[in-house]
Amino acid sequence: MRCPEGPLWLAALVGSWLASLAAFSLWPGIDLWVSGLFHTPEEGFWLARSPVANALRSAVWHCSQAMVGLAAVALGLAAARRPVSGFGARPAVFVLALYMFGPGLVVDFGLKDHWGRARPATVAEFGGGQEFTPAFLPADQCDRNCSFVSGEGAAATALALSMAVAAPAVRAAVPVALYRLFLVLAVAAPATGIALRVLMGRHFLSDTVVAMLIVTTIAFALCRLLRGPRVA
Repeated sequence: MRCPEGPLWLAALVGSWLASLAAFSLWPGIDLWVSGLFHTPEEGFWLARSPVANALRSAVWHCSQAMVGLAAVALGLAAARRPVSGFGARPAVFVLALYMFGPGLVVDFGLKDHWGRARPATVAEFGGGQEFTPAFLPADQCDRNCSFVSGEGAAATALALSMAVAAPAVRAAVPVALYRLFLVLAVAAPATGIALRVLMGRHFLSDTVVAMLIVTTIAFALCRLLRGPRVA
């Protein structure tokens, strides 16, 4: 498994964190403005009732579940000394650890049940009874499974990174046309899942951005713990 190297990658990650912190702290109204683009007083967050949107959301979630299952199978095969070419023990451990620490421990158990941020559809600005609070300030507007940060956004980010790790194995196993389709899905499926959380009024933009940064940071650390040969 190859990892991105060099100070530019670290600088990009740190810069993304600082830009996110600055933007959503100095201009918290960004969240309300973006969510408001997909809300009307008459219909609310109308996309939340769309069967197509809900089917797409469910499909992306099932893709994450499938990825975890495939990684577990690959790890078992590696332990039995029958590793999948291009997806042996190290990539499998990376995927499993990424989902466990990212969407699992940090997001679901660490933040969602303790940060207290109300979801867009429940705040007063969109017809609810809860108070809107900025992303990086703990609140008391929600008891559990709250808005900050997005669990499905974190899972979708883990899916994108996991599919990138699995790409060499897929490339060796399927025709070029299918491999290209895999690459398209590796970008389109997670991006769709993340976008739908905002469009459907389930999360603010900052919830998804910070979820993506958390999972990417964890991936950055895990990749160095499990890394193979250095690359430029």
